[in-house]
Formats: sequence, structure tokens, C-alpha cells
Amino acid sequence: MTTIIVGAGSGGGALAARLTEDPDHEVTLIEAGPDYPIAEDVPAPVQDAYEMSVEGFDWGLQAYFLEPPESRDPQPYPRGRIVGGSSAVNAAIAQRATVEDIESWKSDGNTEWGWQDVEPFFKRLENDLDFGERPAHGAEGPVPVFRHPREQWAPAVRAFEQACLDRGFPACEDLNEPGATGVGPVPRNQVGVIRASSLVTYLAEARDRPNLTIMPDATVARVLFEGTRAVGVEVDRGGELEQHFADRIVLAAGAVHTPHILMLSGVGPEDVLAAQGITPVVVSEGVGRNLQDHPFVPVLTLMKERTEHVGVRAELKFTTKDAGELVDDMMIFGSVLDPATMNMDVDTKGKMALILVALLAKPRSIGWLTLSSPDYKVQPELHVNLSSDPTDVTRLKETVRLAFEIATSSPVKDEIDEILFPDADTVNDDEKLEAFIRSISNTSYHGSCTCRIGPDGDPLAVVDQHLAVRGTENLWIADASVMVRVPTGLTNLTSYMIGERLAGWLSTTAGDREEVASR
Repeated sequence: MTTIIVGAGSGGGALAARLTEDPDHEVTLIEAGPDYPIAEDVPAPVQDAYEMSVEGFDWGLQAYFLEPPESRDPQPYPRGRIVGGSSAVNAAIAQRATVEDIESWKSDGNTEWGWQDVEPFFKRLENDLDFGERPAHGAEGPVPVFRHPREQWAPAVRAFEQACLDRGFPACEDLNEPGATGVGPVPRNQVGVIRASSLVTYLAEARDRPNLTIMPDATVARVLFEGTRAVGVEVDRGGELEQHFADRIVLAAGAVHTPHILMLSGVGPEDVLAAQGITPVVVSEGVGRNLQDHPFVPVLTLMKERTEHVGVRAELKFTTKDAGELVDDMMIFGSVLDPATMNMDVDTKGKMALILVALLAKPRSIGWLTLSSPDYKVQPELHVNLSSDPTDVTRLKETVRLAFEIATSSPVKDEIDEILFPDADTVNDDEKLEAFIRSISNTSYHGSCTCRIGPDGDPLAVVDQHLAVRGTENLWIADASVMVRVPTGLTNLTSYMIGERLAGWLSTTAGDREEVASR
């Protein structure tokens, strides 16, 4: 059995590693960016787990964050272009989807996606160095998870945690425990100070297997079909187009590039394909729709003293007053970060920044992406559509005000020199605060849901319960694009889980292969 996997990020890396545990499975893992098979050769920005790397190994995407598009200039929309994908350049936060997140997928008719179905895979992927002995955790998986002890937090971050406790929020040492809420240490996926991406976890273990071929610096232009059966991919290597064939094709190129490849290949909304002169293979109206992301709004301060303890250390997880039926719909991260890594061009006056990141964990706003050209070299048109739902703005207002109150009160105010933004006048004025939120809200790099799972009869479901692309044969998806809703617990660990799940379905005995291929 031969399988081509497009994209070596979280889902694709996990899938490739698991499939090749069976020597009868031949896997070719195709990645548009470079590969670093020797750990010592991994570039410093990719190793550094404490700052996000948004240059050098990025696709250079631009996105409209607000509608109408002319209301705000396009902004960078970082996506990793390297073996390891976005897991190689992200903030190394190892936070699971919550029970409520996953059960909401099931309540939409996705019967294979309840918490009891996915929890074993969350446990399988992790090696929790703090709580691995607990029933809800794993201790033998490839992805290490730990929490920095408080002596490794900047004083300003410790002050943030204390301010949350002073306001009555409960302490929480394990934010990955089912039902966890309150304030505590952020779970991290690192090997020492190195970001524990799929490059240095799953693929480091698997790359010496003779049945795994990693093909870097190769951009997939389209899926090749015979009728509706996927038989291979067309790949640009060094400016030359090549065709590669396999029994099974899996797209794991992420929430932007998986739907982009599908549409270029003739699988997508009828009007989009027609506008670009692409002959339909399968009309699938949900491809590129339902784009979801976590918007964040910063309260940006400058600290009095420099610190060696940079990165995301503490987190408050809570439910806002206007959450409605939602639980723990908001997070505030206490982070010492370079604002540039978060899409902010700010003069920090030579000082280090404490950023209280107000992140809307359960947004209701929905965006989309579409083709801007039939040329695979031209990136798709992205409309993230942040804060289009009025309740998103209301909940962000509440949270920015809480973060500002924390920043302007002891003990945090004793650790900072000044607040760069927002100012008190903005925070106290509803209209000004809404304008501030709309002008500065940004992506948390958690694009998802653009090829979502759905039950039979759902006209916008792109994949079925087993992640097979509806209307096709021999084609699956294993990345954040299949998520039904963007999870509270960020997206990286949930993407690993998706790769693990598909590996379970595709790792069949010879007698089951025909059944799997027909799904």
C-alpha cells in the first residue's frame, strides 16, 4: 500500500510516522519548504520555542481581517513552510481541545467525534512530564508536554497570575485536565528549549525507516484524478512539474493550502471553479468556507526590568458575561514576547514587553477563502472576517477591560513602566474601544475549519466521519481544515490528534483495504 501525504505539519507528520510503523506501508511525505534531518542544522528561529518565527519559513500570505476589505489594509497571515509546518514556527503551546469543543462536533451529527472517541488519541500523542500518571494524560507519546515552574516566569508574569487569583479566579495547575478553568501555567511542547514540532518528534523517530520518503522543497500544484478517483499529485520541484502516483492521497497542507489545492484540482464550490475556468471533478460547496480563527487583542506594556524568561508562561481561562451557552470562551495569556512575532510593528524603546493577550477562544465570526487565480503559484484570497459577530466584539471588550484593569493595578503595575496601548480613555469609551478592537485585532495563527467534517446530507461537509473527501475515492484530509469549530484549546495538539485518528483508520489489514479505499 502506497500513500502520498501532502504537508509535513502536525497532522501530516503524525500520520506519516504512524503509517510507517507498518513496513508494508510505503509513504511519501511532500513538503513545500526545506527539511532539516540533522538536529544541529535546524535554524535558530525554528529551534527557539519561546518566540514565534514568522519570517524565513513562511508562505507570505496576506489576509483581509475585516469586511468590507477596504476598511483595513491586508495583514500578514503566517503559515509555516518547512518540514514541521506551522508546528515548527508556532508558540509551542500544547493545549488540547476541551470536552465541550469536541462534544459540540458530535452534536452536529459527527457521531465518530465524541470526547470518548478522541481522548485516547490525545493521550497517545503526548508524554506529559508533569501529569503523565493521571488517567486523562499520556506518558509514552512522541510529543513532550510540560509547564514552566514559577521561578522560570518573569516577575511581571507572576504578578499577572496573582492579580487573577486576587480577583477570585481559581488556581489551575493542569489546563489540559477535562473541565479545567482558571489561572495557571501554560502547557508547553518543547524538548529543552527547542520547539517540539513534528520535525523533531514524530518525524525524528520515523525518518530512518526505509518505507518513508520525505520530499522537501516540493509544491503540490494539484491532485490528479481519473474520474473522481485520486491517483496522484502534480508537484513543482525546482520549477519543473512532476507527477507522482500512489494508492492513497492525503492532504495535510493546512486550513489555507488544503482547500486551495482542492479547488485547483476541481473540487470546490461551483461558482468558484467556474470563475477560474476549472473543470469540476466534484462540486463541494463547503471547500474554503467556514474559516475560523482566534482573534486576539493585546494590552501592550513595557517592563521596568529585562528578563531571561521570555515566552508564554501563564494563562487565565474563564467564561465571559455574554458567553451564552459557551463555557470558558476567553483566555488571557501573560507573555513576554517581541511584538513583531505577533504581527505588531511597535517601538518598544529598547525595553521588553509584557503582553496581556486577550484571545477569544470561542469566536462566532466566520470567514472564507477563495481562488484568486487558477495558477497554483498565486496564493488564495483570504477573508478572516474577525469580529464580524457583535457578540465577539462584546466579549473582547469585557476581556480587554479586565486585562487593562490588571495592568493598571498592583501587583502588575509595580513591574511595568508604561502601557503603550490601549489608553484609559479608549478603554472607558464603548465606541472608542470597539474601534480599537477592530483596528488591532489579529490572527492567533489558528486558521481552521475550511474543509469541515459533516454527516451525510450536510451540503457543506467536505469530509465524512473518517476524513475521506466526499464525492471522491482514495482522497483524505488530515489537518486543521477538517475541524468543525476552532477549538478552545488552540489547534496544534488537536491537529496531531486528527493525524493520529486517520492513521488508525488507514492502518488496516489487507482484507480491510478495499473497504477503506471506497469510503
